[in-house]
Amino acid sequence: MASEILDADVSRTSRAYRHIKRRIIRLEIPPGGTFTEGQMAAELGLSKTPVREALAQLRRERLVEIDSRSGCRAAPVTLKDTMELTAFRGLLESEAASLAASRLADIAQLQALEELCQSSYHEQDPASVDDFLERNTAFHCMIARAGGNDRLASALEEALHQLERLFRIGLLYTSRALEIVHEHEDLLAAIKAGDADAARAVAIAQARASQRMILDGLLASPDILSARIGMGAMLAGRP
Repeated sequence: MASEILDADVSRTSRAYRHIKRRIIRLEIPPGGTFTEGQMAAELGLSKTPVREALAQLRRERLVEIDSRSGCRAAPVTLKDTMELTAFRGLLESEAASLAASRLADIAQLQALEELCQSSYHEQDPASVDDFLERNTAFHCMIARAGGNDRLASALEEALHQLERLFRIGLLYTSRALEIVHEHEDLLAAIKAGDADAARAVAIAQARASQRMILDGLLASPDILSARIGMGAMLAGRP
């Protein structure tokens, strides 16, 4: 009986976690957007406890910020965090791709990667963007797991999940569908050829291209274009 209650609690927490994370990643709760535990509990028909536990997990993933006075908000997007996260992804993925090229021989995995690497999207179709983001993450995570370093794969998967809403911003404001397919094909070709150096180089180039796409998307966003830039701290530091 106790185990059934525990399973139910975990299920409710997982449900709250998936719901809130999906809303943040899909930009339904925009970066910096505020909400409360009570609002989320009401949306889901749950008590506050599983929502609170889900928010704690999302806070650890740096997708949510929690303030005891003002409630919760989706973590804001900053250029500093964007640069750091995309650079971190590039470091992890270049190593993961190199490892995968050195040891990937599973035919079933290769076939699955072949299918995933053809995924594309249309920037004016939110459903196709949703599907692409899921399959893109699956593609890169499968390569990382094929490399055999579980800690590296877990770290990359977490980084990719944190990057999903940034990818979405980039995809909404730029059109790189064909380029992304070619990048995936080039990466998979290097891995299939067992060329670790080429796989590393392709992964680095792809990470840099993704970074540029995200930055272009941020710069094209009306919120960024209309933002006021504070100069106080900069001017205070001038000689």
